[in-house]
Amino acid sequence: MRFKNPTLMAALFGLSVVGASQAATINEVSYGSLTGTTLNFAELVVAEGDEQLINGLLTSGGVQFGERFDGQELAVAKAPRPGAVAQDWFDDLSFGSPVAGLTLLAGAAGANLGAYNYGDADGVALAGVGPQNSDGSDPFGFGALSARFANPVSALGLQLRESDGGAITLALYRLDGSLIQSVDLSGRADGFYAFARGDGSADIAGFTLSNRDSYYGIAIDNLVLATPVPEPASLALLVLGLGLVARRRLQSK
Repeated sequence: MRFKNPTLMAALFGLSVVGASQAATINEVSYGSLTGTTLNFAELVVAEGDEQLINGLLTSGGVQFGERFDGQELAVAKAPRPGAVAQDWFDDLSFGSPVAGLTLLAGAAGANLGAYNYGDADGVALAGVGPQNSDGSDPFGFGALSARFANPVSALGLQLRESDGGAITLALYRLDGSLIQSVDLSGRADGFYAFARGDGSADIAGFTLSNRDSYYGIAIDNLVLATPVPEPASLALLVLGLGLVARRRLQSK
């Protein structure tokens, strides 16, 4: 039996189709649909209502964090607070591309990463620490934050904290340094968000998160790396496909 429709064949057997538009897409999914270990940075001991600077790379829950990947150039971007002149400075990673292997680099001392304890049920969150703002205000949350996973995954979820509707970009990369997709999170409020490969490929090896979200910048918490729970319709297609394979094998005997 031959399938004349390659897209249908991919849907049945979970295969990617070369040239299919959905092969490169990232879909937004329900955070609750992901199954996996949640990384909540609880091992970072920070007093309630206080922040802690982290110099160098950080490894937490099998995930390594830094400022950027080797090959990316760090620049400074400016953005205004609502109704004000540009006075907040942010890390800008729009120059250069990660090299194969996704080797993480730390930022300068005092401008790399930081942890803050919100004193609520979710506790400690992780943020990038940016360049010193022109008005001397705290640059916590204004820096780029990058992560490399121990093993590539097909989906990830995270909690955004301190988001007040500014510009936020989540860029997802393969292990060879190629960009899968940049997801625009601009205008998002604090909350839980999740994203999955449209074709189920487990090739998300890391990400960079950069922002121009004034006042507080952004932080992340409750990171989940996982495989999405199949929707009933997708599960039914998979069962049908397996049934067709079994039937074909029986007929060939």
